[in-house]
Amino acid sequence: MKSAFIGQSSAAVAPIPMYPLRGLLTAEQMKEGFRFMKYPARNVRVILADDHPIVLRGVADLLRSVPGFTVTAIAHSGAELIELLEATACDLVVTDFTMRQNSTDEDGLRLVDRLKRLYPTIPIVVFTMLTNGGILHRLCQAGVAGIASKDEKLETLGSVCQRSLVEQSTVLSPAIAERLARQGATLTEFRDPLHLSPCELEVVRMFSLGLSVTEIARRLNRSVPTIATQKRAAMRKLHVQTNVDLVRYATEQGFSG
Repeated sequence: MKSAFIGQSSAAVAPIPMYPLRGLLTAEQMKEGFRFMKYPARNVRVILADDHPIVLRGVADLLRSVPGFTVTAIAHSGAELIELLEATACDLVVTDFTMRQNSTDEDGLRLVDRLKRLYPTIPIVVFTMLTNGGILHRLCQAGVAGIASKDEKLETLGSVCQRSLVEQSTVLSPAIAERLARQGATLTEFRDPLHLSPCELEVVRMFSLGLSVTEIARRLNRSVPTIATQKRAAMRKLHVQTNVDLVRYATEQGFSG
């Protein structure tokens, strides 16, 4: 097992008044920085997971520099992360979204769901290149504590991690919030549950299996325009814009499993 245990480090920061935010944080709120936040007085034990050694090194160095944070273990896969959590005390998980895997629940949404099921009290921050609005929405629905983009400066991840320990809802980094805005999803819409109709669910499931709209129409004994309309409606609700994103979302959700 390719895990590494890191020694204890820095002392905690004195608490200061907490800025009264609720729900998902906007880019503007993120840019205000830390000055109104109340950070934990205790040591925060972090387990970090990513399958890229260079990323691991940079993120580990960054998190070790955050006052009160200690990186106690490093995982290179979802399976290894689960093993470490079984044996290591942890206050915060920081994980990549897509990692190499040997089974279907070792990365992506299935890994997040498994972590939330096994360790419901441990906050999870996802550090990702993800651009799919539907999956970002689903991560918040799953209850992750924060989401940060790998396109941003590492310091932003530190900010998200600190805020995730005191906020009750998902903390979005500026790039993630802006990405959702570009895809037409407001923060209010982003918080609302997704509701696909049974017909839309079946169309998405069959499309993710490789069937064309025409083939789905034939199998379900519906017209091609009807199937096309249901597919567009599902994509709009899932905040996805391309067929590739739709298939990826369906795969992550286990529609084709």
